[in-house]
Amino acid sequence: MTLIPGTTSPRSPGRPLLAATLSMLVAVGMVVVSTATPAAAYDVRFENNTSWAWTDSERPKKINIDEAGDVSVGTWLDSKRRPHTSRAYFTFDITAYRGAVIELAKFNAKETGAGDCAKRPEVELWRTEPYISRSSWAKPPVDLARIDATAMPAQSGCPAPYVGFDATEGLRQALAEGKSTLTLSLRLPVEVEKDPTLARKYASQVGLSIDHNYPPGVPTDLQTAKGTNCTVAEPYQVLPFRQLDLSAVLHDKDLTDTGGTDELTATFALWPVDEPDARVERIDFSRDGQRAVGRYRDIPSLFEHDRVYAWQVRAADSRATGEWSPVCYFRTDYEGPATAPTVSSTDFPVDGTPAPALSGTFTFDAEGTSDVAGFAYQLNAGAPGKVTADRPGGSATVTLNPRSGPNTIQVWSLDAVGNQSPVTNYQFSAAYTAPTISATVYQEFTEGGGPGVPGVFTFTPVVPGTVSYRYSFNDQAGTVPANADGSASVTWMPTEAGWFLLEVVGVNQDGIETAAALWIFGVAEQPAAS
Repeated sequence: MTLIPGTTSPRSPGRPLLAATLSMLVAVGMVVVSTATPAAAYDVRFENNTSWAWTDSERPKKINIDEAGDVSVGTWLDSKRRPHTSRAYFTFDITAYRGAVIELAKFNAKETGAGDCAKRPEVELWRTEPYISRSSWAKPPVDLARIDATAMPAQSGCPAPYVGFDATEGLRQALAEGKSTLTLSLRLPVEVEKDPTLARKYASQVGLSIDHNYPPGVPTDLQTAKGTNCTVAEPYQVLPFRQLDLSAVLHDKDLTDTGGTDELTATFALWPVDEPDARVERIDFSRDGQRAVGRYRDIPSLFEHDRVYAWQVRAADSRATGEWSPVCYFRTDYEGPATAPTVSSTDFPVDGTPAPALSGTFTFDAEGTSDVAGFAYQLNAGAPGKVTADRPGGSATVTLNPRSGPNTIQVWSLDAVGNQSPVTNYQFSAAYTAPTISATVYQEFTEGGGPGVPGVFTFTPVVPGTVSYRYSFNDQAGTVPANADGSASVTWMPTEAGWFLLEVVGVNQDGIETAAALWIFGVAEQPAAS
């Protein structure tokens, strides 16, 4: 096939023209600029040969490998007019293209000499086995395939600065065979190979312009719910919600010269296992190493209670579509336990005299409802809590600190995936725990005494087990131990008139404090007359 620079190969329209043009630019020393766009990282890459060699019929047992200078093709005459017939070989490292789809590979060489510029012979490009130090004209590398031939037109110049060949099939074959190198050979057709007027010389540095693309890899790290790997075998993951964000990490090896990556299209497919034709697909966009999300939020009717669903995902770039991931499965569960739990407490029963508002225990019981795994609860308007049942359908006990006065605990059972039962409201009262205060001189809400007049304040417990009291007169703080009956007294003498706040807290042997008792009183300007 003849390829004239600036024309399009009849086999591969569009980008082959670009490949040939870029090859020509490289051959004549111009800079090749990457053709990558933000949406596609593939481009035409230029690979120089890593080695070259040529054989000589007059030295049939020798091969010239990586010798400086140009290489000859055809028959040429030495200084003594003796004919030498030569073939040239070029080796390329192709390891970077393993797994890639080769769209086009253009081999290009630069002519440096010609036997007769008036004659334009057809030159062949062959793929061969690699040459070694023992290769020679007599034992040449094994020919594998003639992959192209070209005859340059008169307007291409002599020597021609660019001679191009289509090496696509040769590169594809080498990669398909798992080769790490590609060896290409230039030669004249055997029937004219001995005509000195047809001989050509080429620069030892040649190149391959390779238009390629790596198909996206199989997505990994599939998650049916955020942060949880999907399940591919029973028992399947159970989901309690109808709005799903399926996700997976995408993979693609294509890179631009600046390290950019392809924009990849992820296609998620989801269907009921018992109805595979009800397949619903969602699209997202991401890049290599990043997570794509398939959002199933707009069709809640797709999901039914206690049904098994399957899903998978694949990625595509602008040229190729990768393989589907393994299939993931999940089962839906939208119904919580049917019966509300019971709540009981010996510390704070519903009826009877209220106990002091200290910490106490409360027991939640599913009473055998088999799908109960735990309980959620909330005391008054406090933060909700959760506790695991001691067995499926069992019970759990928690310790809570109610406030003085009326209290309400809301409790509901939870199944293994968080579905809720009806709510139980447990209402009870707790007694005030603050100690009582009495005084000899400074009565509550009254002015009395005066600067320098001491007063005795007595603290009496409401809660049994009080061992001490922590108190403060405005910012004057102190601690006093309790007597055997739990009471205590302190004598306090003011140094100035004004209003004061006494705050007292009882403390038990475990360091647990009661609520605070407050006593507001005034110190008169002058002591009262006796």
